[in-house]
Amino acid sequence: GDEADIISMSLGGAPTDGTDPLSQTVNAAVDAGVVVVVAAGNNGNYFTISSPGTADKAITVGATDKEDRLAWFSSKGPTLGLNVKPDVVAPGVEIVAARASGTSMGTPVNEYYTSASGTSMATPHVSGAAALILQKGVPNGWEKPKYVKNILISTAKDLNLNVYEQGGGRIDLAEVLSA
Repeated sequence: GDEADIISMSLGGAPTDGTDPLSQTVNAAVDAGVVVVVAAGNNGNYFTISSPGTADKAITVGATDKEDRLAWFSSKGPTLGLNVKPDVVAPGVEIVAARASGTSMGTPVNEYYTSASGTSMATPHVSGAAALILQKGVPNGWEKPKYVKNILISTAKDLNLNVYEQGGGRIDLAEVLSA
């Protein structure tokens, strides 16, 4: 079909226990077979995962720097409902990306690109990895979103941080593609 296979959301509200309407909508999308990847938030403290990253079934993403250290701003779990989040972390510091004409978000590199930091810059890395996993194919008997989340977490590089900082660790595309 023509429906979306992956929703990538770089937005967030207040920390919640995951039962708020936005988190429940994310869970419903996952139940409908959509992989939903959400930024954890940029508060930097424990108990600050923002909704809808608090949704149980979302793949919630924290941020690391180029040296595989947790970014100072990356929101940490658990959720207010005491669930483990984030699920994984990905590069989110000084990421150069396309910028819309006439905008000044981040530090503009030139007319076409800007450099920015945040869990919103880490989230698309995970969405791209999810797309590659789906392209490779999901084994029979697995629900797409559950399979993608499982592979991303189980192949992640452990950064020797606690689970409320790194989840399963930093995504590792080489491991994902060889899994």
